[in-house]
Amino acid sequence: MPAESPTRFVMVPARRSNEPTARKRARRILNVLFLAAALSVVAVFFTLAKGTSKPDLSAVDPKGRDLAYTAAVNFLSGAYQAVPRVNTLNTDDLAKAGPSLLSGQDSAPLQYQSLSWVGFTPEHFGSAKAGFTEFEVHHFLVVLPNSSASSSPTPAPGSPGNGAPRAKKTSPAQRAGSPAGQPGTAGAPSGTPGAAPTAGSSAAPNASPSPSPSPTTSNDVAQAPASNVLKLDVPLLITPQGPRLSAAPTFSVWTGGSGAPAGVGDYTNFNGLTTDVSDQVKTQIGAWAKAYVNGDAAGLLALTGDQNSHHHYVGLSGFTLPDSPAAVQIMSAIKADKGQLVVRARVLLARSPSGGTVSGTNGTNQFVTFADFDLLVGAPAGAQPPILAWGPAGSAAELEPYSNALNS
Repeated sequence: MPAESPTRFVMVPARRSNEPTARKRARRILNVLFLAAALSVVAVFFTLAKGTSKPDLSAVDPKGRDLAYTAAVNFLSGAYQAVPRVNTLNTDDLAKAGPSLLSGQDSAPLQYQSLSWVGFTPEHFGSAKAGFTEFEVHHFLVVLPNSSASSSPTPAPGSPGNGAPRAKKTSPAQRAGSPAGQPGTAGAPSGTPGAAPTAGSSAAPNASPSPSPSPTTSNDVAQAPASNVLKLDVPLLITPQGPRLSAAPTFSVWTGGSGAPAGVGDYTNFNGLTTDVSDQVKTQIGAWAKAYVNGDAAGLLALTGDQNSHHHYVGLSGFTLPDSPAAVQIMSAIKADKGQLVVRARVLLARSPSGGTVSGTNGTNQFVTFADFDLLVGAPAGAQPPILAWGPAGSAAELEPYSNALNS
């Protein structure tokens, strides 16, 4: 016979609970359930009383941004929506609707100056029992011509300055070619020339060491929404196979531009870090502005002081820096790590119309506008402080020495 296992268990019958003990346990369980239910009601009450706050979407990467942009361009041009779609949306019906309602005439493309993605809103409809339908509603700003008689052409999809989607975060080296063209990027040349600063706000490279104050506006004046700006919403369904256009895009009134000025957009609120700019720094910034605007790669390399033989730098193409004392202005400066400075500079950009026509010739004027930049300046007390990095205004936190370099 096999030996008896030493791990053998002996079953012992459990003692049966008597009726009074079972009732006590039942009452305890019911009391706990009632208490939990009461607490849940209180929690719901406080939640409703406090209200729901909007979620922070700054770290959320939308899944359908590229698809939404393509659908928006097709919508504005009156083209067929040749994009992935849901089963319940027949894009053939959308394409046929316009000509059918216009007695067979094709719809003309909407004339607009720019199309810019400004964010998205995640939406879900349903319940835990019935299931949820997940959406992303992408928002675009469409800038129309100021007058109906304007013959401004419709920007081509993906052309510079039309707000085409880019990666959520790009390295400073990838941004070196030109200022970004999306809303909120102050370094991008605006479509409307900026107003000239007052005489007291100008600070040319060889002017007084004191940084010029930023132009201010009265806080009592509320700006009304622009009449030539529309918000375009593109709804997408998020499926396991990817985003799908779920309905026809729609226009709405853009109200985000209303309200009095608020907040501080420069770095002058860092009171303990605000500093003056030496004449040497101003001279170097003036030289950087000229090299960057003119696309002088050799000049940019020399100004950075970069000793890496595999690095090169690029500037703008087709722009010029006007010969004016107000062409380069120092708006503010603060101290940074390692004895460096972060300087907000305003640069005047000029561009001749296509064909190279110069202002005053054939009655055609140049495009002129201001653009704001953040510059990282090293060794500000030296004779020739290097311009270590640059980017659009507001990008100071991302600036690292030689981060604009491109590898050759």
